[in-house]
Amino acid sequence: TSTLLARTYHLIRFEKLNIKNMTASARGTVEHPGTRVRQKAGLNRAVLAQGWGLLRRRTGEKAPGRVEDVPAPYTSLRCSACGWIEKDSRKSQAEFVCISCGFTCNADENAAVNVAAGQGGLPRPRRVAGAGGVTAAVGRSSAREPRPTRVGIPLFQEGEDVKISTRMYEA
Repeated sequence: TSTLLARTYHLIRFEKLNIKNMTASARGTVEHPGTRVRQKAGLNRAVLAQGWGLLRRRTGEKAPGRVEDVPAPYTSLRCSACGWIEKDSRKSQAEFVCISCGFTCNADENAAVNVAAGQGGLPRPRRVAGAGGVTAAVGRSSAREPRPTRVGIPLFQEGEDVKISTRMYEA
């Protein structure tokens, strides 16, 4: 799989998952024993058997400089159509319905589109949303840090005439 990814794609993005924390034991202590220890152990075996970390490492070795890690937080809560982040948009484990624009799809597909577009990490404060539901940063650090570039998902075909609305919406 890593060879196929390296040969096929110019840029490969992985969701940066903390697999060690995901597979922590649920055993607990003698004073406070864990609950559902067998189920958690089975889930841990299944996660480790998939070899996510090994796939990431080998792909990075075969495609040096072309592999990026996308921060995992909010990739499953961000709407891939408008960029709005809302906990209530995730209706169930499998269903995603954006409460801002009404976009509907499978929750895993929505998260995969966000990872592919590099959309992850911490949300920005939501005071006033601009076109596409992305909010402007409220304050700047006193240190001169590089500004993150927003990687958008194109909503039109190349060569089409596009009208862009500049109206601002109150959040």
